Formats: sequence, structure tokens, C-alpha cells
Amino acid sequence: MTTHPSIFSEAARLWAMRVADPSFDDWDGLTRWLETSPAHLAAYEAASDADQWAAEILAGETREEKDPRRRRN
Repeated sequence: MTTHPSIFSEAARLWAMRVADPSFDDWDGLTRWLETSPAHLAAYEAASDADQWAAEILAGETREEKDPRRRRN
């Protein structure tokens, strides 16, 4: 039986969120999970890229909200 790729994607998103937490300390657990399957690494990289993209978008919106010259009317 094979595991559906969406399972990897969801687990990868959870790992990416956990790693972003400054108090994260389960590096051994993350490493074990990544080494279990090449599909895990690919899913984690995609989740990390998506997380970074979202953070950049949110940071841009925050700058626009703070700078009246950038506000959309």
C-alpha cells in the first residue's frame, strides 16, 4: 500500500510551521522524518517555499498598512 502524496504535504506543512517556532528543538525528529523518504524532503521544501512566500506577502501588506503612501484607496 502506498501513502497518498497529500499526507506528505500535510506533514511537511506541520514540520515547516514547527521549525518556524523559535522554541523548536526537535531537529532529530525532523531529520528522521526527512531521511525516511525522498518524497518527504520534496514535500518539506515545497512547504518551506510556500511558508516563505506567504511571510513575504504578509510582510508586504504590513508595510503597506504602516506607510500611508502605499495604502490603496
